[in-house]
Amino acid sequence: MHVPPAFRRWTARLGLALVVAIAIGYLPGQLLRRDPRSAKIDRQLAEIAAEAKQLEAHNAALMREIEALRTDVGAIEARARADLGMVYPDEIVLRVEATP
Repeated sequence: MHVPPAFRRWTARLGLALVVAIAIGYLPGQLLRRDPRSAKIDRQLAEIAAEAKQLEAHNAALMREIEALRTDVGAIEARARADLGMVYPDEIVLRVEATP
């Protein structure tokens, strides 16, 4: 049986150890590096979450306005005056136009 010289055995062992050390040092960095697609998806998710929060606030304001129009006489009157131009029978309406 042929046994290689000690120098050649230790050189092969050292070479393999160096390859394993490089692989251990390089692979976790590659595994932990973020994929650019995932970063893009995270940005889109954040934008959608912000938009959802804005829509939720807008919906809450609309719900408060609906409830006020159902129960508050002052809100009903203000809406009728602003949107429909309604006035009481004894009121006088003066329209003033701004000069350019």
